[in-house]
Amino acid sequence: MTDEISLTNPERRMLRAMLASPVDSHTLEQVMDACDWSDQAIAVGAGQGLTDKGLVELTERVRRTIHPGKEGHNAIANGLLEERLWVWISSQENPTMTKLQAKFQRHEAGPGVGLLKKLGVQLDSGTFVCEDTSSLKSELQARNMFLASLPADEQDLSERLLAHFKGRKELIEVVEHRSRAWSLTDAGRGTSADGLEERKQISEITPELLQSGEWKDAEFRSFDVTLESTTPRTGRSHPMQELIERIRRIFLEMGFSELVDDYVQTAGWNMDALFIPQDHPAREMQDTFYLEDPKS
Repeated sequence: MTDEISLTNPERRMLRAMLASPVDSHTLEQVMDACDWSDQAIAVGAGQGLTDKGLVELTERVRRTIHPGKEGHNAIANGLLEERLWVWISSQENPTMTKLQAKFQRHEAGPGVGLLKKLGVQLDSGTFVCEDTSSLKSELQARNMFLASLPADEQDLSERLLAHFKGRKELIEVVEHRSRAWSLTDAGRGTSADGLEERKQISEITPELLQSGEWKDAEFRSFDVTLESTTPRTGRSHPMQELIERIRRIFLEMGFSELVDDYVQTAGWNMDALFIPQDHPAREMQDTFYLEDPKS
């Protein structure tokens, strides 16, 4: 079998170790220990090579754990933003928006009010009111208990609360744990361990190798150019696009809804409704495209 399939030295060592072991499935740690490797990349690469050649079968499992993020640790220590705002509102005889903005910083007041609105808190003539305080307190307690339970496996957490906190910036972070295990296929079990001795293989031709003539009797490492490779990650978002996304995220966190409408608007909606003066430069043809037949 090994005469028909070209194996690298790490693949030979891993296959020989698996044939000598009585267990059916070999974890990454077991492979590294049996092959006396300290670098996981060598074991993973050898396992991938044997998998591509049909000698072993790979089983990969992904376990996700949820940990508090930067803002999550702050919320655990000082309380959630919406909870701190609600505690202050509850302690005031006349909790107005003006007083709240004077008490809390701007980056807290706006998003905090947006979060409270989703919990049933409304503004009535400039004063905060809530008709169902029991539901609000129950939800705040559930959110606090969620954060207090972290870190935890994703599958053990409430899907509703998990979706809520994923939509908020840096409150939680998801950490993936990947476990790999390899098992021999019929072709792998049919391979003789006697033919798996490691050999000196050359992966790069050097001037010294050519001058000495050793390349004539050397065994060259083979490369499969048909295998998938990692796509290089290039480029990044334009600074203006990043600014647009940041502004969009801020307004969404404040409780605004995002509407998708036509790109073409009448001058009434686009200019007059915003009280843009008639002689404003934005109305000129250099800054605004005017269409004779918008429907086309």
